[in-house]
Amino acid sequence: MVKTVLSNTRSKNTKSLFDGSSFFRMLRFIFLLFLAFLLVYIYYLYLKGNLQKTVLNLWDNHQKTIIPLSIFIAYTGIVFQFGVWRGRRR
Repeated sequence: MVKTVLSNTRSKNTKSLFDGSSFFRMLRFIFLLFLAFLLVYIYYLYLKGNLQKTVLNLWDNHQKTIIPLSIFIAYTGIVFQFGVWRGRRR
């Protein structure tokens, strides 16, 4: 193993790449907060009876963006999953 600053066994204060960095935790928290607000908003629309009208309005106005974005996300996910499967075989 190549000795680097991160893998130095002589030092008792070894630091990994993610120690002391809360960026990924903050990013995860913001994402989960966004999902929570989205679920609450969908439930609010459902209670008011405007959920179907709002979804159809979004679909009509943003159909040219939603379809290519969905295809890109699905393609990226499939390629990533094939990479995970191939990496596990080796």
